[in-house]
Amino acid sequence: MNMKKFRLHHFAWSLILISCCTPLSIVAQEKSGVVQTPQLRNILLEEFTGLHCSYCPSGHANAQALHNVLGHRMQTIAVHVGSLAVPSGDEVDLRSAYGEDWYQRQGGTGMPTGAVNRHHFEGLSPENSYGLSWGSWQEAARRAMNDTAQVNLFVESVYDTTSRQLSARVELYYPTMVSDSLYTLTVALTENYIRGNQTGGNAGDQYLHKHVLRDLFTDVWGDTLKKPLVKTVIEKTYTLEVPAQYNNRVPNPAHFEVIAFVSNSEGEILNSTSGKVQYEGRYASPAAEISVPGLTKYYSRTAIPVQVENLGTDTLRSIQLNVSWGDTVYQPEVADLSIPYGETQEVYFPLGEYPFSQVLKYRINTLSVNGYPYETRAINDYISKPCEVSEGSVKITLTTDTYGSDVTWTLRNRAGEVLLSGGPYADGEVQEETIEWTPETGVVYSFEIEDAFLDGFLGGYTIIDAEGNTVASSSSIGQYGDKVSFVVPDATANEEMVDACQEEASIWLEKNPVTAGEEVSVRFIGFVPGNIVVELFNLNGNLVQRDLISSQSLWRLNTSGMASGFYFIKATHGGSFAATKLLVR
Repeated sequence: MNMKKFRLHHFAWSLILISCCTPLSIVAQEKSGVVQTPQLRNILLEEFTGLHCSYCPSGHANAQALHNVLGHRMQTIAVHVGSLAVPSGDEVDLRSAYGEDWYQRQGGTGMPTGAVNRHHFEGLSPENSYGLSWGSWQEAARRAMNDTAQVNLFVESVYDTTSRQLSARVELYYPTMVSDSLYTLTVALTENYIRGNQTGGNAGDQYLHKHVLRDLFTDVWGDTLKKPLVKTVIEKTYTLEVPAQYNNRVPNPAHFEVIAFVSNSEGEILNSTSGKVQYEGRYASPAAEISVPGLTKYYSRTAIPVQVENLGTDTLRSIQLNVSWGDTVYQPEVADLSIPYGETQEVYFPLGEYPFSQVLKYRINTLSVNGYPYETRAINDYISKPCEVSEGSVKITLTTDTYGSDVTWTLRNRAGEVLLSGGPYADGEVQEETIEWTPETGVVYSFEIEDAFLDGFLGGYTIIDAEGNTVASSSSIGQYGDKVSFVVPDATANEEMVDACQEEASIWLEKNPVTAGEEVSVRFIGFVPGNIVVELFNLNGNLVQRDLISSQSLWRLNTSGMASGFYFIKATHGGSFAATKLLVR
């Protein structure tokens, strides 16, 4: 049974009575861990997920992107619930005793879904619900991230490895007067980096599950707090006994995290905080996870971008890779890092000049972390040759969305040196910029777009050469931006270069977003002639509509009867594939 204790810090109080109608000013004289000045409210994401949910890895990626942007201001509790969370055989069981209650309260609307601060966001959440589809989490976080917190929080916790007792201490501080009739405090235990199966994760039984809800120190809906005292540090302490196993896995306290949050009478979360669990001998051997979302098809720079996440409790200071790049093997090492536990950083690993080919296959895995041997699952993919442009002026047209302050671009050479740059842009309306310059013959250029909030945007770019050829284009930009390379080939260029950069299949939307009930025209670009299979999915992965149309025809999508939210349009034909996101309001 959880043991709980409540006390008010003993302070030498300074009481100043101005009049019968003026509140008392209580000034704390004792130091504590909680910040005692007004702060921005943190973002708590409850992520409802399951190991047999094929779209849930996309939700996990969105949650990770928010962590990468917001850092310590972001907390996530991954709640594994429903039939898609039921393991088969010896698969890891990540369910908890409390998840179903939370899932039903937010509406039980499928997965991957979630809630941001248990707040109803107009235009994003269903009526009478605070649930959110996974494609809306970034927008919800963006709307909430500048709110001032009504209460500041601090949490610290200690684990006794002998008794398996985990103690948590939470401090609360109300910087200004609050007026609600009821406040509750919830304290949860989560665990990171649990390896197991995940449908759609493409990692077998080595998928890394993060932020998994393991236990609660409090009641499922929190413990009721006494009437708040303004400018006073309030402390609550809890203890729970960690079981030898959570379901069918032994927990690893090195990856425990305690999350505390305060809710008002309507259930909305006013603020949240988190802290790693401390204990004697706390240590997880050097470990890392890598990914390469920045290695786009037409990548050309001599150093490759790798997302490095530190899974070890010690600061990650160095990492060495094993890179099979075409017919050459490189073992680059970067040794001047300082990546704290649980954080992710983009690191560029130098390869030097390498020859291009129509299909340059690569294989990337780690060799060592902090000097200790450590091998990850290999990443296998390919890049292609730079696009060919004709001699003369090249014109690039860039279109943003209404969050232009997130968007920047650079034009670089192979060494990564910036030749031209632009952005950020104004918010509030779509911005368009045209960039023109004359490339040198034989020089490979890389046009690179970045989105600072890592949520992607429904804008894009078009690159047109001096002869009016569309060299490359995109109608949307993904979370980690885009990079496309091109070159004016010299007279000795290999003939294979000529058709190296065919126009990729893409989907063009007449308008996006659309109001429910409107008809939107959809065109399919870059597909060979023939019939295209077009499919429309909602964010739960359910097929809404399927059609067979000519690649040369417009597809007219009637949105009558479609609920508000994000949808995916997928088109396939003749080995070509394209997908895009549609927002119905």
